[in-house]
Amino acid sequence: MKQSLLIWGSFLILGFPILTLVLGELQTYLKRKSNPLEAFVDNLQKLVLPPLVILVILERLLNLATLGIALQILKTVLWVAIAYTTLALLRAVLLTTEKQYRWQITVPNLFFQVIRSLIVLGIGAHIVTEVWQFDLTQIAAALGVGSIVVALALQDTLSNLVSGFLLLLESPFQKGDWISADGTDGQVIEMNWRAVRLLTFENNILTIPNGSLGKNSILNYNRPNLMRWLYMQVQFSYDDHPNKVEEILRQAWKDTGRDDEDFWPLVSSYDDSSITYNIWYAAEEYMNAFSVGSTFKKRIYYLAKRHGLTIPYPISHTYYTKLSKDNLEDNTQKIIGYLRLRPYFAMLETETLEQLAFGAAVEYYGVDEQVIHQGKYVQGFYIVEQGSAIVTLEDMQGNQQTVAYISPGDFFGETVLMSGKPSDVSVSATSDLIVIRLKQEKITNLIAERPLFSKQIDELINERRKTIRRLRGEELQEAESLASDRALNGRSILRKLRS
Repeated sequence: MKQSLLIWGSFLILGFPILTLVLGELQTYLKRKSNPLEAFVDNLQKLVLPPLVILVILERLLNLATLGIALQILKTVLWVAIAYTTLALLRAVLLTTEKQYRWQITVPNLFFQVIRSLIVLGIGAHIVTEVWQFDLTQIAAALGVGSIVVALALQDTLSNLVSGFLLLLESPFQKGDWISADGTDGQVIEMNWRAVRLLTFENNILTIPNGSLGKNSILNYNRPNLMRWLYMQVQFSYDDHPNKVEEILRQAWKDTGRDDEDFWPLVSSYDDSSITYNIWYAAEEYMNAFSVGSTFKKRIYYLAKRHGLTIPYPISHTYYTKLSKDNLEDNTQKIIGYLRLRPYFAMLETETLEQLAFGAAVEYYGVDEQVIHQGKYVQGFYIVEQGSAIVTLEDMQGNQQTVAYISPGDFFGETVLMSGKPSDVSVSATSDLIVIRLKQEKITNLIAERPLFSKQIDELINERRKTIRRLRGEELQEAESLASDRALNGRSILRKLRS
């Protein structure tokens, strides 16, 4: 007995002050670091230790175990403090959101609520049975018949609870996943004991009871990985050779900046008025698939228009006819009429303009499509009829720098005049763009034969190339005119560009 008193006395005299000091210092350190364990340590020091010490003094040192109700109240206060402190530890270790420390564990909200409830019920049962000496078996027997009635009344609620547990164990999805459930697509934003909440594409909240969710099939777009394969159909005329169509489709896919291995065009069927092609393509994440598909379809439209492919009506509202002789003449006259409106073509004779227009092509580009790629060879000399574009240059650091903005009447593609040199800039459409593409040999012959035209083109090209040299970081020097005023022979621009 005396030895027991000595041990408990030593704990109170030495252990309690030391433990209080250690917990105080630890709490201060954790608070300074904004550590989630700070609340647990603080509760342990201020809520658990004081009633524990008082209980030890009354029961072990003063031997006042017969105090009755006063001692029961003290024990109840101690166990409530233990429950509150344990819940603080639970909140620090188990998270329903993204964890901040490696020792933390991310769990579904339903699992967290169940563990918290079990802790509260367990400590509550201990207080009732051990501290206040109530017999719960008699209470359970008395409530037996009533429990059956309650269970029948709460059948749906219990079904949701059980289904929620099964969903946790099987884990077909987690918070943040995009799923298809109950006929609706949505992102999982919350999982609790009763239901799962989805944020739909229309920015609405859909609440699905766990019982209903457990009875339906669930499609998870995030598993086994974020890559999604999507499917679409497109039809082209029998006049368009399948190999050419496949080449155009692959080019449209490449223009979206995607890998060729994520794209599969297949001939599906030969229909009454067209050939149907099935296209499979891949995109990362649920939301990204929409933008990828939209961009790809727009690229198909403009490439089909540029290459004269026919998408038969009424399968698509876009219909292109092959140019007959009359159509071709009308098209040539329209090009001639537009060229006459440009100052640098105004002085040319009709015959010269007809030579330029013959073989020229009217091409269509969508927003963000590249007409010219830096480092690739230019296909012609372009004049903007409608829309706008931007000329950019990738500098030494890999950043895109703006060289010029292109508007109706402007031209680009002057590097087509260089012999065997790729373009040093990129040109991209900033709105729906219509351009007239003149053949290389036509514009080259015109420059060689028309010194005045050469001089006008020279002045515009010179300013643009000065900007290119500045963006490249090259030393700016006063450039010589490509068409000398003293010896204006029409060939100076060619000599300069080819040098």
